[in-house]
Amino acid sequence: MVQPDAIIRSKRKTLSIGIDSFGRLTVRAPLSCSDERIFAFLREKEAWILKKQAQRQGAGISLPPENLHGYELLLLGKRHEILLADIKEVRFDRENSRIFLPIQKSRERIVKWLKDNAKRIFTAETERTAKAMGVRYGKISVNSAKSHWGVCSGTNDIRYSFRLLYAPKEVIAYVIVHELAHTKHKNHSAAFWKEVARYEPDWKEKRRWLKLHGGLMEVF
Repeated sequence: MVQPDAIIRSKRKTLSIGIDSFGRLTVRAPLSCSDERIFAFLREKEAWILKKQAQRQGAGISLPPENLHGYELLLLGKRHEILLADIKEVRFDRENSRIFLPIQKSRERIVKWLKDNAKRIFTAETERTAKAMGVRYGKISVNSAKSHWGVCSGTNDIRYSFRLLYAPKEVIAYVIVHELAHTKHKNHSAAFWKEVARYEPDWKEKRRWLKLHGGLMEVF
């Protein structure tokens, strides 16, 4: 029998269940709903719940602990181990997939390092892709957004969440094409998706990866 991680009662009329990016199960129920009714509902939905939890947990995402030593961080889709050391600057051991962090303010240092590298990589890739697509864009910036991977403004400025750096290169390429396509089409019309498909024919698969790994938005 599946067990909910949380039961939230409120002034609602129906029962609903939700499974977050880490496989945690939340039940939302009316104020008057009994535990017996809730668990009967969970038994009815058990197969679906277990399937979804397996998908979420299979994404292999875990939140960083307080002590970052030994934590494995996805970087361009590949796992890298964080090691704390008595050093002054962040050191990247590309060959052995390790990131050495100063012990002091380690969380602040890794976020700054990620943002700096995200800005460098995304700027270069956006410039290269824009030339291939024959489009122009405004400024490129990187922020800490948790609600979107990338955004193209009305003036064609493009903002990326630094957390996009966790994704594989091919998924990053899709997001860049997606935002650049918005310089032509300020909506998600058929014409927009046709433009995306010209450069990313398997865009649906890459968008599916982003949805499955939505928990990455919570990492740092």
